Parts: sequence; structure tokens; C-alpha cells
Amino acid sequence: MPTQKAVHNANLTEMEVINNDPALHLRPIREVARELEAIDWSFTEVDTRLPGHDIHPYPAKFIPQLPHGLISRLSGHGETVLDPFGGSGTTALEAVKLGRKAISVDANPLSALIGRVKTARLEPETLKALNAHHSVLLTHLEGGNLTPSSLINNYSSHAPKIVNQDKWFADTAYAELCLIKAYINELDSTSQDIAQVALSRIVIKASFQDSETRYKSVPREVPMGETLRRYLREFTAVVKSVEKNEAATRYGLSQFLCDDIRLIGKEKLPDGIADLVVTSPPYGNATDYHLYHRFRLLWLGFDPIALGHVEIGSHLKHQRESSGFESYLADMEAALATMHRALKPGRYAALVIGDSVYDKKTYDPAEALYERADSLGFEACTIVDRAIHSVKRSFSHAGRRATSEHILILRRKVTPTFIQISPAPYKLWPYEAELRLREVGLKLGDADPSLDIRLPSLDEDRRMYKRAAFSHSVQLEGGNVEPTWQAVLENGEAWRSTTRKDPKYVTHGIHSYKGKFYPQLAKSLLNISGFGPGATVLDLFCGSGTTLLEGYLNGFRTFGCDMNPLAAKISRAKLGVLELNPDTVREVVLSVREFLASPPLNFPQNLDYVEESCREEILRWFSPSIAFKLNWVLGLLRRISAGVMLDFLEVILSSIIREVSNQEPTDLRIRYRSEPLTDADVLGLFLDKLEDQFNRIEKFWKIRNNAPQAFLPSVITEGDNRNPDTFAKLGLEPGSVDLVLTSPPYGTALPYIDTDRLSLLFIMGLKSSDRRPVENGLIGSREISTVERRRLEQIELSEVLPSGSRHFISTMQRELKSDLSAGFRKRNMPALMVRYLLDMSAALGQAKRLLRSGGEMMIVIGDNKTTINGKVMLIPCTDLIEEIACTQEMVVVERIDISVTTENFKHIKNAIVKNVVLRLRKA
Repeated sequence: MPTQKAVHNANLTEMEVINNDPALHLRPIREVARELEAIDWSFTEVDTRLPGHDIHPYPAKFIPQLPHGLISRLSGHGETVLDPFGGSGTTALEAVKLGRKAISVDANPLSALIGRVKTARLEPETLKALNAHHSVLLTHLEGGNLTPSSLINNYSSHAPKIVNQDKWFADTAYAELCLIKAYINELDSTSQDIAQVALSRIVIKASFQDSETRYKSVPREVPMGETLRRYLREFTAVVKSVEKNEAATRYGLSQFLCDDIRLIGKEKLPDGIADLVVTSPPYGNATDYHLYHRFRLLWLGFDPIALGHVEIGSHLKHQRESSGFESYLADMEAALATMHRALKPGRYAALVIGDSVYDKKTYDPAEALYERADSLGFEACTIVDRAIHSVKRSFSHAGRRATSEHILILRRKVTPTFIQISPAPYKLWPYEAELRLREVGLKLGDADPSLDIRLPSLDEDRRMYKRAAFSHSVQLEGGNVEPTWQAVLENGEAWRSTTRKDPKYVTHGIHSYKGKFYPQLAKSLLNISGFGPGATVLDLFCGSGTTLLEGYLNGFRTFGCDMNPLAAKISRAKLGVLELNPDTVREVVLSVREFLASPPLNFPQNLDYVEESCREEILRWFSPSIAFKLNWVLGLLRRISAGVMLDFLEVILSSIIREVSNQEPTDLRIRYRSEPLTDADVLGLFLDKLEDQFNRIEKFWKIRNNAPQAFLPSVITEGDNRNPDTFAKLGLEPGSVDLVLTSPPYGTALPYIDTDRLSLLFIMGLKSSDRRPVENGLIGSREISTVERRRLEQIELSEVLPSGSRHFISTMQRELKSDLSAGFRKRNMPALMVRYLLDMSAALGQAKRLLRSGGEMMIVIGDNKTTINGKVMLIPCTDLIEEIACTQEMVVVERIDISVTTENFKHIKNAIVKNVVLRLRKA
């Protein structure tokens, strides 16, 4: 096949790739070929020394820009990238940086060691062990009176057996290597890996071997202390490299396997586990890794001879067996057979492979494999030539060194296949079962939602199924069982064994908020809306941020507002903390723990961290002892944090406020406890809640690279959704929103400000007179002044409300006239409903203005009820809101009936027991 020449640069960021070409690998194979052929993959003018990749010398490795560009274009976020010739872990590191999972396989055990260290996470215990290791060796160097004989006598049991040791090592170097190895053996886990890499970095320079790429003994004088000094220098460099790279790789998901890719079994590398293969195989007749890494492998405890027996492309093997290019090609075909087995159907393998020189004749393995692709179960996509970068190091003699390199792109053949989608492991409510079917493109009657569903599968379908809210796992026919993103979010690595439903995953449980709808429902509605990741979602009644957090976790651009200051603060906290540097969050939490572990014997008897105007009211609702503890904790949080982190900590403190107050905790209204609290374990309650939330956030950090999409920051503001200025603050323009997903207050249903009044008072400094206008301004508020009521009663409803709303209001007014037992609150209801409907009309008008043509609203709404003249009267909020939306030229798509349970609160005889998702579309 004629090769293609590139015409423009490939050095795009991942975000540019996402925006310009979100799913290149899903397009027809010819389009993929043309796209890749049009890119300049040489990077000759680019600095290839990216952070993390210089942690260990590894000649003949490929430049990181190559796997970066291929992974960005041929895989999606959260997918698995396999490198069957892992080398120094270049592909694995780039995959992790790009939010993919990595599996790196190599027959050379040094490869797995380097890869683990490149992607290591430095826990405090690891750093402590590394510091101690450095210190003890430093004392040996500076005051140990070292002699070769004493070191060899004391530590030679830790050294490997080296044939012709005197030919390859001076006694001084050998003795100090024995000492170093002895102390490395005392380490464990990550700290030992890091020390082993540092040791490996110095072995060649400590020996008489001429260079990294020349296996010849060149004896020299090695002064006592030189090797140990070099080790400490390299050890420090490795630790710094890991620390510097940790921000990009922390919590990345990677495996490093030491095995022969031709022979590796399914228990280690399951069928269909990989979404992409990116690799740079050894070139034929070019390398002898086992030889040039011989002393490294010996000092690390490995067998270089065993590696030599399985090494592909070995020059020594060619000489020993008189093998030629066909032998090399047979090895590559065997490797491709495993790649084919590990790849999902329809997914790509990209091999960066150079020409091979046998007996002065040049062979092109890329072309040979391209021609044999069909017999190997692949479709040949393309071959792209690239110039070999000038800094690329090679073991090979110039006479057998490749002068050009090719990127061979193959795709595993797409065959008719099925996918099995397993349900959530808990019992689904009837509406959840229906939503589960709808998420995978079915409807009731098409399948039993409580059982596995088996469907024909395309690649894009698999991505969609993995985003399902009410399914637990997916399995491609004959392939690996994979969890849905929801299963991982709720249960992490225990997704196979956990059967409970968790509505508090990540930060969903940071603070209670009455009337919110739960996360799995929000996610399912996002799925069935038809708008995919990257779409813009607005919640104009964001409450505690359920929609916003679900949108964030599933790759949407989310915007939210709420008039309740506490609601906006909770939303900012639960999303903002996920965008912070984990080190920052961990450091602040550690500081809080330390302060809480040593509180004052006597808490200061003052309230200096709360607004002075609020102190009298605080002491009416909290015992002095409790109030002083809360004040001390609040002061601590404000001294050691700011911004989003302070929001997070204050929201956690807010979550226990009501529990330690003298307001009845099971009552939505303002009532005192029957037995006042005189004291409470404020610090213990706060610490327990902090630990729970931090553990959930850490769990999320560890699994975030399973996400099938990138995370996009959310924008949240406190503001009135009837006012266009609120949306200007959010940066939203008319026609910029794809989906409005919201759960507005139901008509006169919940006293939001009363419920959270003590948090507003203590945390946010809003005294009663400050809270009143917020309460009165909320849509759906039960509070109304006489002046306001009379104003509303005088409005000509025919000019502002549609006929259905007018009929309902007049019916309620007529019934109340004959109800002599009705109190003032009930007699306020017609005016309250007029205000509610006018406010909802204004809010929906703003939402419609922001929606693009074809955009949708999903409004989670419900009917409630009241009693007039001894008869139950339905308040048909759903019908009324639908009618208002239709007068604003929104089109009704459907109603989805959903049921909810009633929370355990007093005074809820009028609670909503059935909800509806009202789905509307802008024409």
C-alpha cells in the first residue's frame, strides 16, 4: 500500500481534540485513515522531554507525543489503552494523563518497575520511609569509614551472582552497591520501587560497561564513596520526578504486567478488555534488551537470561539461530493475535514500527503486517510515515539501524455481536424499571427490566450503555464484564459484590435538603433526554445541586442558580471541592483533624465569629455551651481555609447545626424541642461528617478515570431566576442552553427558609429580618403580607394567567367563602397560588429565552392537596405549569410518572406522594 505524507501538526491539546473530533474512532474507517494521514507525526520541532518520561533511561523508546495524539483521537475518556510492548511506560503514562485506564505488558521486568514508579502516588508513609532511607545512607557516606572489605563482608548476601565480577565492577562500586541493595530490601511497596529505580539508574555508570548502548568492559578507577554519592543524587532526582508528576497521575488506573504478549493468558489479560492498542514493538534485528540491561536486571533480582529467551527482535538471537525477517514477522503475528483477542470489535491498534535490516537488506514490517491484516482478523486502515526524531536513542549498530518509522493503524473487524446489560443489584421501583429500559432504547414490554438485557451492539451503543443509571454492568459477547459508570460511582472497586443503592455517593450527601430529587433519577433523565456529554444543562432552581453534580459527573456543562443563599453555598461546595487539587483538600482536612484532636480545655465564652446582630437569636436556639463550641469550630475553619474549601467546611458544619440546636429536628416548622439540649459533642459530630465526606471524595478521586467522559466545571450563582441579570452573571446567552432540568418548588409545599433558618443564622449571618425578604421572595413561599395579598387579589387574572389557572383560582376562592373554619393561612392560599403561578411563568419565560431551538425542559413537578370544607382539594401543579409553558409556545413531549416516598417529618399530611417529569420542547 502506498504510504501517506502528513501535511499539518498534531500537537493539539486533549480539549481541542474533544471539541473538534469527539469520537474519531466511531467514524467510518476511511475517514479515520484520512484524518490520521493528514497529521504531521514527526514532532521534529517539539520538545519531547515531557515531565515523568525521563525517570529512567530506556533506549529506543518512542516520544510521548505519539501515544498522546493516538490515544486522544482513537479512544474515549475512561476507556482502556493496552500497550503490549510497554517498555518504559510511555503509553501508560500518557493514557493516565488523558483520563484513560492503562494496561502495560512487557517481558522485561524492568519495564513494570519503571511504569509503577512513573505512575506512583506518594502517601505520607511512603515519604517517611524514603526520607529515612536517604538519611541512613547519607550517614554511611559522611561518617561511616567505609571500606570495600567491610561492606562486602556485611552486605554481600544482598548482591546477585555476577560472572566475571572483577571484569565488570570495581571492588569499591560493588561494595557500595551491596550496601545500597541491603537497605532497599528493608523497604516495601512503593518506597522500594522508587529506590529500585534509583539503583537501576546508577548501575551502568557504576560498572565498567562502556555506555547504555555499548556492552563492552572499560575498566576505570572508582573512588570510595562515588557510587553511594551517585545513588543518593539519583534517588533524590527520582523522588522529585515522582512528586512533580504526581498531580497528573494521581489516582490514575494502571496495570503493569511482566509477561510475553504472545503467551499471556486470559486470566491476566481478559478477552475484549482493551478499547485501543498503542505500542512501539521492538524492531527486528535491532535490540538486545537483556544484554544491555543485564546488570540492572541482576541487581534488581531478575534473570536476564530468561528475558533473552523470549525477546522479540533480538540481534543475538538472529546471529545464534540464523533467523531472518520471517522469524521476526512470525513473532509479531503471534503478538497481534493476542492484541486481537484483547481488543473489542471495531477498535483500533496503532503500532509505531520501524524498518528492519537483516543481512544488509531492509524490510518494512508495517507493510508486511498491513498486507496480512485480514488473515489476522483486522481491517487494514492506513500506514503513515514519520521521520525518526533526532534525539531517539538506539542500541543498534548504524549498519542495521532503521532510518524511517511508520505508524500502522489496524482495526479489529466489526462482526455482528451482542451486548448483555445487567440490572442494578437492588429492587427497582416501577418507574425506575421503565427508565432503565428507556436508557437502552427499549420500552415497557420489550424486555423484563429486572433481568439481563441482550441487544445487538455497536461501539457507540456500548458507550451509551455504560452511562446508564439503573444498570450495573455490560458485557460484550465473549468479552470482559465491565461495570457501568454508575456502579463504580456508588460502589467503587467493590461494584461486583455490593447490592445496596447509595444516593449519597461523591458529595451528594454533604447536606440534607428537603424536597430534592435523588441523583440516579437526575442521571437517568439526562440520559433519556438525548443530549450527550458536552451539552449545556441549566437548573434554574438548583437547590442543593443534585442536577448540577450529576451533570458534572456525566460530562455536561452545568449552570445553576437559587435564591436561597444556603442552597447556592451547598451547590458551590459539593461541586467546587471536586475541582480542587487533592493535595490542597488533604492538607486542610489534616489541619482540621489536628486542631480538633487538641481542643481547648475551656472553650472561649463568646460568639466572636458570628454576626453581632445574630448573637441574641442564636442563644435563644442553642445552649451557651453548644453555641461556644460551634463558634470555636467556625473560627477554626475561617482561619485555615478560604474560598471553595471554606464553603465545603462550612457546609459540613451547617449539616449538624439543626441536630445540636433546640429546634425540633423532625419538624419542618419552627418549634422547640420538648427537652432542651444543654450540651452536645459538636466536635465529634463535625469530625464524623468531615471524615465521611472526605472518604467519599477520596473514593471518587480513585475511580474518576473510569468516567466515560471528561469533567467540565459548573457555574453557580445565588440569584433570582425571574431576573435576566442572574443568567448574565452565569454567562448564559439567549439560545445557549440545550436542556433545562429542574425541580421547582411545588405550590406552597415546603418552608425552605424555616427548615434551614439556623444555618442561615449561624453560618451566613442572616438574622430574622434579613431572612424574611428571602423567604417572601422565594417562588412557592407560604409567607405573604396583607398588603401583598390584597394586591394580588386585585389583579385581573385574565390578563396574566391562562384559563386553566384562572378556573382553579376561582374554584378555590368559591370553596373558601363557605368554609367558616378556614384560618388565615388557608384564606391566603388563592393569593399565594396566583403569586406562585405568576412567578413560575416568569421563570419559565427566562428558561425558554435561554433554550436553543429544539432544546428541552424537563420539570420534575407534582400535585399536592389541601382540605377545604372538609373535602380534599387537589392542587394540580403539573397541569397548571404545563398550561403556562404552552402559552409560551413550548411543546409538550410527554409526561413521565414517577413515585416518591414520604420523608419522616411531622405536619406532612398534604405532602406530595407522586411526581411527574413534565417534558417540553422549544420549537
